Amino acid sequence: MNKSVLMKNIHKTKAEKAREKNLSDQFEARRTKNKACRERKFARREESLAQGLEERPVQPAAVDAVTT
Repeated sequence: MNKSVLMKNIHKTKAEKAREKNLSDQFEARRTKNKACRERKFARREESLAQGLEERPVQPAAVDAVTT
């Protein structure tokens, strides 16, 4: 009787530890994926702003030259 209770407790503890490790691994993977996504989004935004700043002054200057 005592041995079966002990074995049951050991299996329960191992299963709980494995479940916690699995959840922490999933959480870490999600954090890593979201961080990479956030970095790509920031890079796209910076690239878009850089291109926009380079192109915008050219277009109004060209419009001003045509109108005057």
